[in-house]
Amino acid sequence: MTSRRDFLKVTGAAGAGLVLGLHLDAKSRPGETAKVLFQPNAFLAVRTDGSVQITIPKAEMGQGVRTALPLAVAEEMDLDWSRVEVATAQPGPDFKNMQTGGSTSVSTTWTPLRKAGAAAREMLKTAAAAQWNVAVGLCRTEKGFVLGPGGKKLGYGALAEAAARLPVPKDAPLKKAAEFRLLGKRTPRVDGPAIVTGKAVFGLDVRRPGQRFAAVLRCPVPGGQPKTWDEDRAKTVRGVKTVVKVPTGLAVVAESTWAAFKGRDALAATATWDEGPARDFSSAALEAKMRAALAGPADDARREGDPAKALAAAAKVLEAEYSFPYQAHATVEPMNATAVILPEGAEMWAGSQSANRAQERAAEALGLKAGQMKVNVPLIGGGFGRRLGTDFSTEAAQVAKAAGGGPMQVVWDREDDFRHDLFHPATLHRLRAGLDASGALAAWTHRIAGPAVLRSWTGGQKSPAQAAVESNGALDIPYAIPAIAVDFAEVEAPTPLGWWRGIEIVPNVFARECFLDEVAHAQGQDPLALRLQLLGSRGIVKFGREEADIRRLKKVLEVAAAKAGWGRKRPAGRGLGLACHAYDGRTYAAAVAEVSVAKGQLRVHKITCAVDCGLVVNPSGLEAQVEGGLAFGLSALFSQITWEKGRTVQTGFHDFPVLRLADMPAIETHVVPSAEAPSGMGEPPVPLAIPAVLNAVFAATGRRIRQVPLGPDAFK
Repeated sequence: MTSRRDFLKVTGAAGAGLVLGLHLDAKSRPGETAKVLFQPNAFLAVRTDGSVQITIPKAEMGQGVRTALPLAVAEEMDLDWSRVEVATAQPGPDFKNMQTGGSTSVSTTWTPLRKAGAAAREMLKTAAAAQWNVAVGLCRTEKGFVLGPGGKKLGYGALAEAAARLPVPKDAPLKKAAEFRLLGKRTPRVDGPAIVTGKAVFGLDVRRPGQRFAAVLRCPVPGGQPKTWDEDRAKTVRGVKTVVKVPTGLAVVAESTWAAFKGRDALAATATWDEGPARDFSSAALEAKMRAALAGPADDARREGDPAKALAAAAKVLEAEYSFPYQAHATVEPMNATAVILPEGAEMWAGSQSANRAQERAAEALGLKAGQMKVNVPLIGGGFGRRLGTDFSTEAAQVAKAAGGGPMQVVWDREDDFRHDLFHPATLHRLRAGLDASGALAAWTHRIAGPAVLRSWTGGQKSPAQAAVESNGALDIPYAIPAIAVDFAEVEAPTPLGWWRGIEIVPNVFARECFLDEVAHAQGQDPLALRLQLLGSRGIVKFGREEADIRRLKKVLEVAAAKAGWGRKRPAGRGLGLACHAYDGRTYAAAVAEVSVAKGQLRVHKITCAVDCGLVVNPSGLEAQVEGGLAFGLSALFSQITWEKGRTVQTGFHDFPVLRLADMPAIETHVVPSAEAPSGMGEPPVPLAIPAVLNAVFAATGRRIRQVPLGPDAFK
């Protein structure tokens, strides 16, 4: 069974190749300053003044990788952190897989980055030892210097040229955790000052000499094409230069984004469309198909024991349906990319989570080889999986070519983002639980029906891993139940789909953890006590190719409950609810929400979260990820995308609400210490928010909610 992580993980096996298969010479590369004398691998370059540039192979979209990843190099190399500069890699021979997603950035680069720093450290020590004519073992490193016997001291810059002539060691020793000076300490983000002063360069900030701007008029029904239009109407807008046809629609090219948008609006008034086969699609029709699929054939994701027999023999059978809607990514920075056609190829600036894929797709669209397309990755104003797609970057390359090749920035507005997102699909869940004569949980079944987001990653083809990927968060239910069946019934839909922060895990854990609370209520048990009982004293448990350490999950659940004061009496109208999950068997998280419902209004007062993500690289970054992940999950309590006549009903933040500052609860994060290698934190908190809050709603009001979003009358 292949997990979602196998499709999203970035450098895994390729990660080791980042160290072993690099340019290992000491020559400066084109465009680099001649002061770079020591460049043992693609990750780092030491200058004669002792400053060091660290290049990272992941995109920064607010998750803090431009701080966390360089810390791993700086720690092993014993750098002066104040003299470290950070650069983002470009796809090419040294960086063949820069994909940033699946909460894998730290876990997949942790070892390669440390090895890169350790190798450089040993080479610098060896160079110093040779200059001093002493044994290498008598030398040590500290804050950018090699220290030797008798007070000898040389900076890395002074040793760079000599170190560059040495062979790169294959197995330089790595530090023990007790020796860490930087890792595990609170470190401000390297981009923080530039962001708050407006100096940071995001995709929308890119400016090239002679740059023009374009807005694309697309069919409101995904996949539709223009039939007729009057481009002269667009040219009546001051600043509009031309209108060009591209595969995604009609691009209005102008001197500014404002002129491009206004010209596009004028053009839209004249356009007619072939809306294509999706023109009749609606949310109501999809829901009917999903409901039918709950009783039809499905693909097994996990089957243990004989659930049908256990349910038939059960003294009591519980059944419930849970519903989760389409979701948009709603990134703060809308989609945009800048491209220019050059005599030798092309160059692009795109805030991409999948730069190699963006390079390949854009090059293909232009009839170029991938190596002829240079891709620069600026800072990203929110990704959430949306920028794993390459539609917006390929489109920019196509517009630039159609408009004559000069620098062209294609900018989407907010309605473009909502109309033409790569959406997270809706799902419908039917769960059954069988209780035996003693009231114990004897059987569990979970049927998931909906479109398969994995097809967005496999060229539309069904993968053997589809059932497992789409049931992630359901098939890996961690509780010891004698008979379990989890399956997935695909329901086709003509909507563009893509990865979303936490993707299938969010609705699957929502249904799973809320239904388990229903079981606890039917048994007359405390929800925490039931979970602890079902987790038991087991160690590592396998779910197909995946596994999880139940002891680690149980510990975060216990910590979250204790810190939240589980069991303490609450004021009338207040309640606590909890949820836990082992995210891909790597990161363990539990959350307890405290809520109140008064006068028909829900208020989430506080969420207490406990996490075990292995060794913590940067505590400040971890806390920000927990807070941001929970905020993202809480937003999904109120947001949805619905469809009528092939179009999204929602077109912006006015009808797709996201959490506002005034509604943000207090977040308390507790880290369970661990000696394991670090794992991801971008997504693990997200799936906990909805079930923890809705379980707390039941505790406060006795009302069971099985469907999101929560409408204005949800508590009336």
